[in-house]
Amino acid sequence: MTTETLSPLREQLAALPDEALTRLQYLAPEVGCVNRCAMCSQFAGSDLWRFTRRGLTDLAHALADEATARGLRIGEGRIHRPGVVFPYLDNDIGSYPHLDLYAALARDVLGVKMRMSSVGFSSRSAELTQMHERLVAEYGDVFDGIRFSLTPYATGFVGKAPGTSRDQYTDDLAHALATYRPLLDRIGHGAATAAVEMRFAPLVGIAELTDTHVDGHHVLACGPHLLIAQQPGTSPLPYTAIERLDERRQPVLDQPGTPYLHVVSDRATPSPSTVRDTLHGVLAVPHTATAVRLHRFRNADGDYFSADPDFHPDGRFTALNLYPATDLRKVSGYTDATRHFLGALLAHKADRGLGRRDPFPDATAADIDAVLATLRVRAHHLDDVDKAAAAHLRGQILPMVSVHARALLKAGYPPATFFSRDFTVDTGQIVNQGRAQQLFRGLAATSGEPMTLREERGFGQASLSTIRGPIWRITPLPHATVPLPRGATGRKNPTTGRPTVLIEEMDPCHLAPVMRATGCRLRRFTLTGVEIEHVPQAEARSHHGFPGAR
Repeated sequence: MTTETLSPLREQLAALPDEALTRLQYLAPEVGCVNRCAMCSQFAGSDLWRFTRRGLTDLAHALADEATARGLRIGEGRIHRPGVVFPYLDNDIGSYPHLDLYAALARDVLGVKMRMSSVGFSSRSAELTQMHERLVAEYGDVFDGIRFSLTPYATGFVGKAPGTSRDQYTDDLAHALATYRPLLDRIGHGAATAAVEMRFAPLVGIAELTDTHVDGHHVLACGPHLLIAQQPGTSPLPYTAIERLDERRQPVLDQPGTPYLHVVSDRATPSPSTVRDTLHGVLAVPHTATAVRLHRFRNADGDYFSADPDFHPDGRFTALNLYPATDLRKVSGYTDATRHFLGALLAHKADRGLGRRDPFPDATAADIDAVLATLRVRAHHLDDVDKAAAAHLRGQILPMVSVHARALLKAGYPPATFFSRDFTVDTGQIVNQGRAQQLFRGLAATSGEPMTLREERGFGQASLSTIRGPIWRITPLPHATVPLPRGATGRKNPTTGRPTVLIEEMDPCHLAPVMRATGCRLRRFTLTGVEIEHVPQAEARSHHGFPGAR
């Protein structure tokens, strides 16, 4: 076949390198998101630009024909979920009205599977409800995984915008979970297959960080946190780095960490008497004190310290990160990344004689209530030693856990799923990506820079993302011939004057078309001739285009 006989789309696709097809990961039929989450990792705009049914169909057939002509298979060249496409990046695919068509084209035309990640959809939209019901009934075999993401930043969860409420958001999440339950059970529960993933707001404190020696012991103090070296000495802490990821893809560190005592008290001060009293276990002020391993890390913003930066052997997670001011990081402070919900789950299971990985098939609604009560008791205890943490528990952790519990029970799920490490996934605090940078209040000076060991393991220099290598993305671009409202297009996608499709290579570490390690610009192509529609935010909201809309 000569190029003269090709369709206009095929003629344009002919210019693509093979990797654009074999390493395609994000085939997103829409950009923009009405949820407007303050931690959006991709700076999504508020208006929507999406493929129409015709546009989606034309593009899928052209991609399939081009791959077949070259003897290639879509997405086969990636080590991460080969042969699976992701229909999301800076959008929420749960509100895309043609997702059932996308699933049909993925299965029957492109020959791939798909992974879905969504905050849910509005049960008040008959169109979306019927579409999702068709997906579950007719296209379950195309799904590689489904993740429902629960965060405190979605418009419906916040419930302060006109026409929204958290109760409606909870009802919508329950409705989505009930709709998808047959498919989730068939795929099998697991973080990589079917789960509810909870991402909590960070507990950030902006305060002076004291780095000194008292009575010969190294001392760090910031906010309510006091760290005292158990042994005297003046040598600086060595830097810790990730040597490699082990067979379970967990970080292996080149330093064991240095023993310190961690005192939490709103009234403790880095004084000689405090140091001596702490070392002798007789500190008079209300406090908690634990033995920790302290590490010194560095990122693009400068040095930082981390106490117990990874999971404990019993499954708990209590990382504390201290950030000194640097030339780039203009303020000092801390993030307390303790996963209180995870700790309460593990403690309740232990009280029932269960190990941290054991299922809890006999769990009841009373067991769920007991976990919520444990979190309330924990907040009450923290009132005496760390008022900021107590307020965070009451204002951030408890509301999210309560919504999750109510949605599960309303959807008819057994209480065992609340306790299941395969279904209820506490990922801890949000990470420094996209708009989330502002939520760290200056402690993250560089957008997308890992701030913790877990972030470094996820998308840093020695990380899962680095191992995976460059990937490709195909998506519509915003287009307009008149000025658009501020924030309508977001920051990731350039605006064009006519309907245009973007095809670009990306560094998976920060999902941008520039290699982070080298600053090298990656390859980018565009297509025209694909039908794309523009849906302003007000129109999307009026059609219940997001969960939590009343």
